Amino acid sequence: MNQTPSLRAENVGAAIIVACLLLFGAGLPGSAAADDSVGNYRVFEHQVVNRGDYGNRFTDVELLVDYTAPSGKVWAFRGFFDGDGKGGGGPSSGNVWKMRFMPDEVGTWRYAWRWSDGTKGGSGSFESTSTGAGPGIIKAYAQNPHWFAYNGTDPVWLKSYYETGHGSIGQDLGWVAKNVYQPLLDHGYNHLQVNWLMSLCCFQQYYLDGPEPETLDLALYENGEVTTTMNLDVWRRMERHLGWLNDRDVGVHMFLGFDGSRNDGPRWEDLDDAEKEFYVKYAVARLAPYANLAGWNFVWEVEGSRETHELGLARLIAKYDVFGHLRTYEDEMPRENHWHEDAYTFASTENHHIVAPDSLLERYNYRRTPWTHYMASLLSYAGKPVYMSEGNALWRRYWHQRAGATQDDLRQAAWATTLAGASFNWNGHSSEYQLMAGGPDGLPFNDENAFTASEAYVEILTRVMNDEVEFFKLTPQSNQLTKHDPFRVFALVEEGRQYLVFSMHGEPFSLFLGDGEYTNNVWIDAKTGAQRPAGTVTGHGALAITPKGDNERDTWPASVAFEPPSRDTDWVLVVRRAGD
Repeated sequence: MNQTPSLRAENVGAAIIVACLLLFGAGLPGSAAADDSVGNYRVFEHQVVNRGDYGNRFTDVELLVDYTAPSGKVWAFRGFFDGDGKGGGGPSSGNVWKMRFMPDEVGTWRYAWRWSDGTKGGSGSFESTSTGAGPGIIKAYAQNPHWFAYNGTDPVWLKSYYETGHGSIGQDLGWVAKNVYQPLLDHGYNHLQVNWLMSLCCFQQYYLDGPEPETLDLALYENGEVTTTMNLDVWRRMERHLGWLNDRDVGVHMFLGFDGSRNDGPRWEDLDDAEKEFYVKYAVARLAPYANLAGWNFVWEVEGSRETHELGLARLIAKYDVFGHLRTYEDEMPRENHWHEDAYTFASTENHHIVAPDSLLERYNYRRTPWTHYMASLLSYAGKPVYMSEGNALWRRYWHQRAGATQDDLRQAAWATTLAGASFNWNGHSSEYQLMAGGPDGLPFNDENAFTASEAYVEILTRVMNDEVEFFKLTPQSNQLTKHDPFRVFALVEEGRQYLVFSMHGEPFSLFLGDGEYTNNVWIDAKTGAQRPAGTVTGHGALAITPKGDNERDTWPASVAFEPPSRDTDWVLVVRRAGD
């Protein structure tokens, strides 16, 4: 064990401090004590004691750490003040600082810490092992940035659910893990959109069929006073949930983000520039070592271009998050967006104002339609992955009753979003203010809940994307379709190799196929998952429109006509080269 900056020569004092370090470090999900080992892409954690006389322990001194990888690469990162190390303490009490890090190389890592006021630092080492390693950070897939991939290289299909328990971090984690998280894992979900990460509001929204909350004092700070009112118990509660999910490789996207102004919580705009920068540095130091953070967000439904708000936040995070977690803002009207900005690394979108500017007309006639989800996803693509963060047909909670959406709309919107080359979340529980884990209004995993049908639809989609095609090689190319209703039929294409078409209600269509024979073809019922052979087809060339002179005309290859097996369900067509 390495000595802390305040460690004295007396054996008794040293023994007490070492014992405290071991005690405080125990039981933290995915963490490791100093001179210990940790799985690669997991959380290394070490804590140190500083008994300096500081007026405000959050701001008067910084813990700065250099980590040296086995390869020799040096990472400069920060530690953070954590009160008594157990959720207590504040600006004027507590003497525990923590350093966290996420190793990305197997082998011996060395670290050295120092204090910004010159207090003596120290050093240590730990082993990063392949045993217990995580998959890494979700980023844009470098070879096809429509999709996500661990570390940008290992594609992952997101099966994502919107878990809405704002106040659930006030409840017993064991109960929430057993009754909420584990059922989601058991049904293959590897990604959640949540409201409790960066906790700011709405704490009465907890699971009413679970234990009474241990506390509902869950705001991270009081409005405008982040450096003097930080609630360390809330950080501890958030991290226990994030750590539990991180140990099980479940990505977590923060929906409500850093700004509570849209939910009567602490407002970002009421922090001065110094407090904003402190808050970002602090949040990054505590949360960025968790690989499953996927990713940072300002709040729901904002403009995207404000340097004082969402864009400025994204720039600060990019400055301090050395691991490069995903960053975004959520835009409800993506016809005009700002995801091209370098500070944003993916798009978090919604399907509003695709058709009509009149809110009532669009809400009741278009927001539930697959086509608006499809177009919103296409419009949101700026060379970065698109995540349908709030698809109105995809949410039983809140939107179904407001937009008149059905489970058929949900299934079709999920497919339409996917065929636009985007990922999405959905939910099948009914209420935001009477939240349940079980029963007809709870998670869609029991016979009482009618939305188990939607869960089955999403699972069929997931199996097609994982098992029937190499989704990460596909791009949205509905221009390869012809003789079809463009509001009902959509296509993903890897030219000359694999084609995926979704047809609502068995709508007929024709498809331009690259030259050659395609013998490994199948129809899939999107409601049941049942498959039927599609027969061998011959491609005559893809559609490629090129500029012509005044006296010349385009020459198109012949398309191949397809008639789905019936008109009473939605059909998915998979066309593949022999051997694929």
